[in-house]
Amino acid sequence: MSAPIRLGFCGAGWVVRHCYAPALAERPGEFAVTAICEPDPARWPSLRALFPQADIVASRAALLSGPVDAVVVASPNACHLDDAVAALEAGIACLVEKPVLRGAADLARLRRAAGRGGATLAASAACRYRADTLAFLEACRRIGPLRRLDLLWHRHRSVPATAWHLAAARRWTGVLADLGPHLLDIGGAALAWRSDGLAVRRRAVSAPERAAAAGWYGGVVDRPMEVCDQFAAELVLAGCDVSLSVRWRDDRPGDLVRLEAVGERGSCRLEGLFGFSGERRVAHQRLWTTIGPAEMVEDFAAGPSAQIAGFAAMLGDFADRVATGGSEPPELAFLARLGDALAAEP
Repeated sequence: MSAPIRLGFCGAGWVVRHCYAPALAERPGEFAVTAICEPDPARWPSLRALFPQADIVASRAALLSGPVDAVVVASPNACHLDDAVAALEAGIACLVEKPVLRGAADLARLRRAAGRGGATLAASAACRYRADTLAFLEACRRIGPLRRLDLLWHRHRSVPATAWHLAAARRWTGVLADLGPHLLDIGGAALAWRSDGLAVRRRAVSAPERAAAAGWYGGVVDRPMEVCDQFAAELVLAGCDVSLSVRWRDDRPGDLVRLEAVGERGSCRLEGLFGFSGERRVAHQRLWTTIGPAEMVEDFAAGPSAQIAGFAAMLGDFADRVATGGSEPPELAFLARLGDALAAEP
């Protein structure tokens, strides 16, 4: 059996504690968490309880000079690019939490850094590794080529109200940067990462002055917001009409994820919820697939355990990439092109 990959965390906030820690427990022997960068010493005792073998340091430089083969970049969003570039230039494999980039300029920086350090780069995409999403993507393949794709994630009152989430940070924050990467990643996989014929037909953005925090995430209730909490767009990709709608705040009670696809051979719809919110709009986690006169219905586990399983599967794929190297994953160029297109004024 090969030695475990020595894993470091650059940042140790909510996603590390609630997603990566339990996901790593599902893959024993594959990784050993050896170092964590957390600038706030007040958080160190709880991190030692989660990762007792890890060195806890206060700076990125100390993390990257330590005993690590790979790092997960899970710092506040606006730090992702600089942290990833530093790790890649040091020759350390890197898994970057979403959003990994904003557009082509960020991708160019990451490519240069990966080239200089000869290191593997991967983007976090836990929702794509969920069992229900994989079934949806398989249904998309069966009904394709796709002609319509609707991607929706609406929360009723679920703003991740920590200071950096709600502060303007040059497209690193807001609902599009938070929920958009999940849906765009799934849409890209459904379209085999094709972005030819890209055209944005409509963009709609809403930014209220204040909003209540998500109870499951924590943070301060009723604080000022500098970022958009609703974003919608209509675009064309690879001959497919794509609708994207993400909201932290919706008038309808309950939170909902709905993925719908129409292809030349049929249609499919996945409905339920991703993530950790308990305020579900529908109780089920269900996929409907219609091909000709036949309709198939599949039910999946609802709740946080499915999301943790997605993180665990993603970590397994990352471990394979660290061991074997490999070319740049296709989602990076796809997300870079869409990021630039959605940021442009209509």
